[in-house]
Amino acid sequence: MMRKGLGSLLMVPVLLATIALAVEKESKVYRVGVMVEGGRTVVTAQIKGLHDGLEEAGYIEGKNLLLDLLREDTDDKLRARVKAFIQQKIDVIVATSGAETAIARESTDKIPIVFMPAAEPVRSGFVKSLARPGTNLTGLTFYTDLEDTGKQLEVFKEVVPSMRRVIVLYDGRNDPTQADSLTAVRKTAAHLAIKLTEKPITSIVEGERALSALPKPAAAGVFVICGTMFKALKGIASIAIGKRMPLFGCSASQVIEEKVFLTYAPDLYYIGYRGASYVDRILRGAKPQYLPVETPTKFELVINLKTAKKIKLTVPSEVLILADRVIN
Repeated sequence: MMRKGLGSLLMVPVLLATIALAVEKESKVYRVGVMVEGGRTVVTAQIKGLHDGLEEAGYIEGKNLLLDLLREDTDDKLRARVKAFIQQKIDVIVATSGAETAIARESTDKIPIVFMPAAEPVRSGFVKSLARPGTNLTGLTFYTDLEDTGKQLEVFKEVVPSMRRVIVLYDGRNDPTQADSLTAVRKTAAHLAIKLTEKPITSIVEGERALSALPKPAAAGVFVICGTMFKALKGIASIAIGKRMPLFGCSASQVIEEKVFLTYAPDLYYIGYRGASYVDRILRGAKPQYLPVETPTKFELVINLKTAKKIKLTVPSEVLILADRVIN
């Protein structure tokens, strides 16, 4: 009886320590910074997904979570903002594309960084491998592999069977990931007997000028190799409509809100939602260097029939049946 009573007494400190630890975790307020490069009109569906995922995991803004939106319209302004931000006590930095990830990486090698997404994180030097990042970065990719870009062109052709010529807009600022994607597009174009007109640009304004210089109607499609530069396509979409050119964009929000004709791309909301699971695991003690990078599993085909009507284009009924969302 004495041994049993003594054992119970010895367990009391352990129990109290466990309760104290639980209380400490529940009362701690975590701070997460979310980086966005772009003007105020840039749509970032992944932020909504991140917020919903964190809320589902038990994080409530103002109670146990401070979610700071670090949003600036240029790289230099964002870089300065982040450098000032990391002087405070920060738990995790979230980057919403490859450009933000690069800025975050040069700003700190200590604070965990979650990218959601980055096009090719290994090629960009963010991680050593997808399976074992080996750095303070991890997260989700935009492409499963380079063939995804070729698949996007293939879908474009299925939606617009009569298309024989495509103008390709891509970031010409020596981005190796864009060059690799362009190679995949060339391969698919050759297979589909599509003639490509490649236009490397250094800004959206330059892309708008290139399209504006084309005759009306231009009798060609416009295909964008997605990257940070192409977060917003409203101006390009407007010009494409005026030229009666179908435009392939990078996200559902561009099709819904900016009148881009169509997209077949990863669901950015879902990428943000999955990004929340990385933030949660890191806040609970996981190290980013050991968290494998995820590739997208959910793609969506979104078509804007209002835009199709404006450019005098009829979408095959068999394609509309397969679309995830149709904007009427």
